[in-house]
Amino acid sequence: MADAWSAARWILDLLRTCPDVARRFSTALSDGPDGSFGRWIANEGGTALALPGSARTWVAHCLGAGLGARARQAYLFDEGIKNKLPHGLLPMGQHALFRWFMRDGRHLSNLRLEEIWWLFREASEQPAAELVRAYAFSPAWQALYPDGLTVFGRRAFAAWVSATYRVQAGWIDPACWPVEASPARQIRSAYWAREDWRLLHPNALDEPSRALALIEWLSTPAAAQPAEVVEWLKALDTAQVSADLATPGMNVIGHFAYPSGLRVSIEALVQGMHSVGVQTSLRDLKTDRKDDPLHANFQGFEEFDTTLIHVQPDPFFGEAYSRSDLFERSPRTYRIAYWYWEFDVIPDSWLSHVEEIDEVWAATEFVARGLRAKISKPVHVLFPGVKLAPFERRPRAYFGLEAEPYTFLFTFHMMSVMERKNPLGLIRAFASAFRSGEPVQLVLKTSFADRHPEQFRELRDAAAKAGNVKIINEVYSPSDVLALMEACDAYVSLHRSEGLGLTMAEAMLMGKPVIATDFSGNVDFMDESNSLPVRYEIVKLGKAIPPYDAHFEWAEPSESHAAELMRRVFDNQAWAAELGDRARASAQAALSVDVAGEKVARRLAEIKAQRRGLRR
Repeated sequence: MADAWSAARWILDLLRTCPDVARRFSTALSDGPDGSFGRWIANEGGTALALPGSARTWVAHCLGAGLGARARQAYLFDEGIKNKLPHGLLPMGQHALFRWFMRDGRHLSNLRLEEIWWLFREASEQPAAELVRAYAFSPAWQALYPDGLTVFGRRAFAAWVSATYRVQAGWIDPACWPVEASPARQIRSAYWAREDWRLLHPNALDEPSRALALIEWLSTPAAAQPAEVVEWLKALDTAQVSADLATPGMNVIGHFAYPSGLRVSIEALVQGMHSVGVQTSLRDLKTDRKDDPLHANFQGFEEFDTTLIHVQPDPFFGEAYSRSDLFERSPRTYRIAYWYWEFDVIPDSWLSHVEEIDEVWAATEFVARGLRAKISKPVHVLFPGVKLAPFERRPRAYFGLEAEPYTFLFTFHMMSVMERKNPLGLIRAFASAFRSGEPVQLVLKTSFADRHPEQFRELRDAAAKAGNVKIINEVYSPSDVLALMEACDAYVSLHRSEGLGLTMAEAMLMGKPVIATDFSGNVDFMDESNSLPVRYEIVKLGKAIPPYDAHFEWAEPSESHAAELMRRVFDNQAWAAELGDRARASAQAALSVDVAGEKVARRLAEIKAQRRGLRR
């Protein structure tokens, strides 16, 4: 047993060939390393099977590694097979789905056979959990039974599954379903699914007294609830549940699994909301098969009356619900778009989405100005907040970098338009600032270069010509991106335009001196007191650079000024460190996630009051 894959094969073979072990540990894979099977292997089972310590470590690793996650994601990402086999991981659908994996799925997502075998074994252990998950990612099922996972609607949904798929088994009984939704979430979902409740109890979720009246009515004969539902209602702490029902909350759709600034932004917004007691119901929007295999972790429904769609207008906004495997609630929620942009005017194509929303939120005043110029709906500035996620510190050698030279860093995404990020201008400025042989280096961290081969070739050629410029083209984990930033001495961005400037904010929070173009979103939190702004001129693009039109304008940063500032930082490193300390203090005060959460909570309260006034 030399690695994770050999350990996975050993585990699967053990459970397949030893029926007594499989019966004793019926949820061996589902329970993880701390479950009964994992503990058995770590102790007496491992001894009985003559497993050395290294093998037991590999087994524990496999049990906690989510080895079936990528295979599950491959299934959820393929609309054709998911729509054809929404029950594909249930006992009656596994044979057909396994054939698809062997024929197509494993090749489309470059899966190992062990990942597929692991997924099917894990799914077979807990069919009730798979039924709940299948509902969560089948909009057609959600449309038929909008409250199908609640105590109010689960019996009808279970009967439909049994009749539709001709299955009679213990796991069909809702009493054994592992539904984690709180009583308040179940009542809230059922309330929006049932018009008669809303007619009899309008605005029931607006305040605790109204919510309490709804709960009490549901227990009466007039509500015509089955005996098991009445018993469930009578067991509730009605004061607590009614308070929970009236607590503000928001449904959030966005890129929770796509490594990007959009993901960092939405995670910060959610963290801020949680810090001030705003509840959330979260959905990941599928972007690409290369997304982190986390889509299945986001199973929220539109239970709250307000939905934030944190998705750019192009190309996915119109598909936000379908790509989230979510049925659009009826009655429709109050919809807020959270959009980023890098210019003072938005594309005309965005206007086609305006009728789908009720208002727009922007991260910075720069973005908001561009939106207000063309959009008639309300536009509010709500900064998402920035907070450094936990990360493991790494030495420079971990990234293939020399330890001694003073190191400037710039990180960018090749999918974010290289001309806008302007790494070529940065390379020229760096080459102008430093002579060959000086103990200084510039590190450019990028990713997805394979999708822009000509531009990447140009970048490599420029780096080679300049000397002392290192390019890292890899998809790093969020933790490693922060570790790389921490391992460097200063951060530089000669961007031509930014909607927010997240990496600059992160570098400031780390106490790094930051040199950046004094233009666009970053000026909301950067000035001469906490950073080194680079002078610029406004210029027209002059040619179309998709998705940007030729008549758009952006900044052309002064490469000579940038070179002067880099030289100043290098020559005065103690002063630069003091500037970094000021940057940290400023950023901690201005970019607080908690403060951002408070602003979101206030805006939600305003929306609630506004809508309550309209309903009267």
